[in-house]
This record gives sequence, C-alpha cells and structure tokens, in this order.
Amino acid sequence: MIFWIGILVAVALAFFAIRMGFYETWAILFNVVISIYLSVFVGPIVARIPAIANTSFSNALAVIATAIAAFLILQSITYILMTSQFSISFPKVLDVIGAGFLGFLGGLLLWSFVNFLIYLTPIPQSDFAEKFGYNSQFRQANVSVISWWCDLVGSIVSNRHDGTTTAEQTINGLFEDIVRKTKNAKAEQAPTGQSSEPDEPKTKIRPEDQLGPPPEIDFDHL
Repeated sequence: MIFWIGILVAVALAFFAIRMGFYETWAILFNVVISIYLSVFVGPIVARIPAIANTSFSNALAVIATAIAAFLILQSITYILMTSQFSISFPKVLDVIGAGFLGFLGGLLLWSFVNFLIYLTPIPQSDFAEKFGYNSQFRQANVSVISWWCDLVGSIVSNRHDGTTTAEQTINGLFEDIVRKTKNAKAEQAPTGQSSEPDEPKTKIRPEDQLGPPPEIDFDHL
C-alpha cells in the first residue's frame, strides 16, 4: 500500500513539474538532491549536540533540520541569481516530457526521504507500522534510492577512494544508533513501570496485635 502511495506522490509532482517547465524543475531537483546529500552526511554530526543527543528522535530532527536549512538557502540563491532573473526556453517536447520525468524522479526521491525520516524514529518498530508496510524490505528500497543519489553527488564533488564512507554506510549507522537509543530509553523507563503500590507486610498481623497488649489487672486492689 505504501509503495503505491509513493507512486501517486511521484505522479502528482510530475504533473506539477510540467506546469513549471523543465528549467525551474531542474533547478528545484538539483537543490533537493544537494539538500538530501548534506542532510545524510551532516545530519549525524548535528545529532551529537548534547541537547538532543540522547533522545529517540534526535537523528530524525537533525537530518530534517539540515535538509530544510540547506534547501531554503540553495533555493533562495537559485531564485535570486537565476530563476527570477531570466528563463530558458526549451522545445515543447522537452519542456513537457523532460519536466515530467524530472518531477517523477524528484517525487520518488522525496517520498523515499520522508520514509527514511520515519525509519529514524521508533515508529516503524510498532506492529501497526509493520502492517502498514514499514518492513525491512521497504526500508532497504528507500535506502537504495537515497544512497544512489547521494553517491552520485559524492562522486562529483569529491575524489572517491577506498576509505570513503558511502551513503548507505552512513544511513545504516543512523539506523543502528536509533535502535540503541530506543533500547536505552526502554531500559530507563523500566524501573518507573513497576507498581507504585506499597509492598504488603511479610508477616500477617492479627487483629488482636493491632489493639495492643491486654491491660494488666492489679489483684491486690480487688
């Protein structure tokens, strides 16, 4: 079910891209890809901030905050220097088919990124999420999409070598970290989950013991 939702999202963005045109669609897709690339590699560093480092949602918050900040900056620069200053005309076929194709790819990438953020939270570990489709196979499919785009950017902006950490390794490290934080959170909540009722006395107190010892009778005054 969740797979078909992603297809619908990609188709909807493809129609939206056709209305914008190839030039603006290409600029937005470029900014989205760079923003996701930065969020994957810079997000884990932001997640180490002491204020949020020990929370279960720290990785998701760090990744989404990095992605939004990077996109807003890049999109502002693109609008000021490029899209608002001039436009480039393309043939009608390219302006429709090309923009629709880029919009569809961007929709799949955004949908994979949204699900990637959900996997960075304890939500997919619930039974309801698994029934909805959040299983290990779907997670790997989303990781593959994001890793392909991030490794493509990495191969362009840096000199790749054997010791370079790939996007998939970074993402898997985030997943392992969220599992560890979830286990630590459950361990900390375990003592508080115990019953707060007072413990029953080990020895049963008889009613006559509660009334105290019987009064002494002075037989000399009788």
